[in-house]
Amino acid sequence: MRVRWVRDHGRYRDTVERLLVDADTTFVPPLTSVARDGISRSGDETGRASIEGYVDRCLRRPLIGAFVDESLVGFASVQPIDESAPLEGYTPANHVSILIVAEPYRNRGIATAIYRRLLTDPPDAHRRPYVSTKTWSTNHAHVAVLDKLGFERVDRIRDDRGEAIDTVYYAAPARH
Repeated sequence: MRVRWVRDHGRYRDTVERLLVDADTTFVPPLTSVARDGISRSGDETGRASIEGYVDRCLRRPLIGAFVDESLVGFASVQPIDESAPLEGYTPANHVSILIVAEPYRNRGIATAIYRRLLTDPPDAHRRPYVSTKTWSTNHAHVAVLDKLGFERVDRIRDDRGEAIDTVYYAAPARH
């Protein structure tokens, strides 16, 4: 497995779309649910709750890909954020707006490798003092990765994604 910054986004459009479709219902709420319109947003994040909207946003932003035999098996879409109320004191940041690893490749350290790459080796044009993300409080695998890498929980929005499912924001200083 190799993790690298993706230069030719268009080349991977179909794979990014397939990964988003396959992971849709693993997100809380699902990526295509109208309920996503009501959850806390990072920075100026906006857009339709549709796969097409997510594909467009992912491909407009810096992208880190995880590759096995030149096949994209996971990615993180990185949104540069200059200001964000939930991330106050942790901006400007490279914000992981979406991270997906294909089901057969989960629990193999791919998400950890993607975050490490972002923390330590962003392209010069994308260097920022912090790395941040948000997830839901019951996403235990994601939270474990963030804890292992030294991210700090910097905000929690109670019941933002449903009863007893909070939106949680995490941030860490970049190490480049």
